[in-house]
Amino acid sequence: MAIMKTTLDKIYKLEIPRPQFDRIADAFEHQVFDVNGFDFDKDTIIFTIKEPQRVWFEKYAVQKIIKWKGGEKKNPYNWICQMFLPHEIKKYLVK
Repeated sequence: MAIMKTTLDKIYKLEIPRPQFDRIADAFEHQVFDVNGFDFDKDTIIFTIKEPQRVWFEKYAVQKIIKWKGGEKKNPYNWICQMFLPHEIKKYLVK
């Protein structure tokens, strides 16, 4: 019997500038990142995320307004999560 993989099993290996990684990690402290390595010459971080995590980040990339204590607020995470959109993530994939 063959085991079929779903899109939820997909894993992305990404490389992004360290300051960008730091902003994402600081904004979403509760998200766990599997850091695979550092490139000191390029000042980049290589890490992996699973499809459910990518989808979770994507929702912050597309929401302009989020519900906050006491009402609604402009989404402060919109711009740092843009890289997790399906058409943007391709730029950061490690080949």
